[in-house]
Amino acid sequence: MVEQRRCEPRRDVTGRRPRRSRLGVLGSIAVLALAACSSNPLEPRVDQPGKNNSGTSSSGGSATIVGGWQNVAVIDVPGDVQTWTTTWRFDAEGTCRQTVVIESLAEGFPRTTDRTCTYTISGSTIAISFTGGGDLTFDFSFAGFSPDVLVLDGFDYQRIA
Repeated sequence: MVEQRRCEPRRDVTGRRPRRSRLGVLGSIAVLALAACSSNPLEPRVDQPGKNNSGTSSSGGSATIVGGWQNVAVIDVPGDVQTWTTTWRFDAEGTCRQTVVIESLAEGFPRTTDRTCTYTISGSTIAISFTGGGDLTFDFSFAGFSPDVLVLDGFDYQRIA
C-alpha cells in the first residue's frame, strides 16, 4: 500500500491488475455463447428449413408456386437418427410430383417414395390429388413475403432449381 499512489489502479504482487475485470468479460462472453447454443442439436433453428410458426405470410397464385421446393428435417427416433427430405415440384399446367427421401443412420441407405399428382389453387389453399388415389389440402403462403420460402401446411420449403 505504501507504493500505491492516489488514483492508480490496484495491482497484485506481479504488477498486474486484479483478475476481476477479466472474469467479468469472460463471464459475459460465456453467457452469450451459451444463450446462442441450443440445448438440442437436432432442434430446427431459425436459419434452417422447418415448421414455420412465425405467422408471417402472403398469399400467392399458381404462378408463384411453380418450381421446385424442398424441406429437410432431421428426426431423432429411439435408436436412430433420420433425415427426411421432401421435395415438391409444381408446373404451370397443374401437375406436380412429391418425392420423399428418408435416410436412416441405423439402416445406412435411403428409402425413396415418388408420387405424381395434380393440383389446384384457391386463394391461399392448394388441393393435391395423387395419381392412384389420395387427396390432400394444404394452406400455403410465402414466409416474410419472400418468393423463395414456401410455407406449405406450416412447414418451410426452400426454392430449388
